[in-house]
Amino acid sequence: MTKILLVEDDIALREIYSARFTAEDFDVITASDGEEALTQAIQGKPDLVILDIMMPKISGMDVLDILRSTPETKNTKIIIMSALSQASDIERGKELGADAYLVKSQSTLSDVVDKAKEILARPPRGEAKS
Repeated sequence: MTKILLVEDDIALREIYSARFTAEDFDVITASDGEEALTQAIQGKPDLVILDIMMPKISGMDVLDILRSTPETKNTKIIIMSALSQASDIERGKELGADAYLVKSQSTLSDVVDKAKEILARPPRGEAKS
């Protein structure tokens, strides 16, 4: 079963997204802050991380940067899902290695699930495309 780490500090959103991904046959683990996200990403070895930016303890951008520079997680697929919609935020997320950047106010639950499936269908990070 494909494992997703859902990193979201808003309890209601975390529960809604977790329920939807579980209904889509994903194994969902969650984290409510950046520190917990790093621990879960390294220990849980998810196939995909869905990462909020504005979080307690460690920001999502810092989590992304750390995950990309850590050998165990550098190739993990990561989608940023944030309320931040400025072009500079989106650009920074992509520069740090996010596979996709979704703006919460512009994305439905179905959009997020579809994007997750699309990213998961791609070849593993670090492998040449054939």
